[in-house]
Amino acid sequence: MTNNGDMWYPTKEGAENDRLRPIEVSIASSKNVLIDGPTFKNSPNFAFNPKNINNLIIRNLKIENEYYAQNGDAIDLSSCKNAIVYHCTVHAGDDGICMKSSGTTEKGTAGLENIIIAENVVYHAHGGFVVGSNTDAGMNNIWVTNCNFINTDIGIRIKSNKGRGGLVHNIFIDHIFMHDILNEAILFSSYYGDGAPGAVNKVSDDKTPLFQDFHMSDIYCNNAKTAISIIGLPDAQVNHLYFKDIKISAQKAVYMTEASDIDLKNVTIISPDKTVYNLTNTKNISH
Repeated sequence: MTNNGDMWYPTKEGAENDRLRPIEVSIASSKNVLIDGPTFKNSPNFAFNPKNINNLIIRNLKIENEYYAQNGDAIDLSSCKNAIVYHCTVHAGDDGICMKSSGTTEKGTAGLENIIIAENVVYHAHGGFVVGSNTDAGMNNIWVTNCNFINTDIGIRIKSNKGRGGLVHNIFIDHIFMHDILNEAILFSSYYGDGAPGAVNKVSDDKTPLFQDFHMSDIYCNNAKTAISIIGLPDAQVNHLYFKDIKISAQKAVYMTEASDIDLKNVTIISPDKTVYNLTNTKNISH
């Protein structure tokens, strides 16, 4: 147990964690699953966590977790294939709609692939649409469209680090509407849990995160702290990102570290920052 002021929280480490803070609903190693219309509330850990499902439809689902809920993720898809998350409403104590992928896969395949996330609303979450932090089995072919993120800590949150990373590619995100985002409207981070770039990474160099071939268009955000932040690794830069028809108002503009081949077309950043694009070890930017 850990103490935070007048409240005690069960820690995540150790065997006691499974007993004290179970996932509210988990379906594993199944196929042809339909979840239509339930409401899940006040989960002690993740609210809904499908694992290793082939052919999955989640629609009209409501998650109602308090914002202070520890690790209170709403919908976490873990190593699923051929899945749709449609018309769901989320209040989360951690990530809202999150993609995870761990374990081993056949050569040339991804642990999580062929996913559609459409017409969802996320309130009060650490991230609206989230990738990671576990991406070591890879992710491929995800389409996120027509979603609203309101009062989330981060809007679009892509995160991993060495020891948990893999190839995440062919991601398409469009027609996203965000309002009052506490931190970044769009964030890529290859140092999740490791501190700032340049920090000593205590894990091995295997399972390196690689984010590439992301296509983002028709994204609008009113009021964020930072418009776009991209933080890659020196040996695995975030690369081949395509931004088109994007308008974001934010206190801080765009910051890129260890990134390459970034294409920006009709991207408008409304910010008091004197420098719109702040680049460190970043190359091949077209604007």
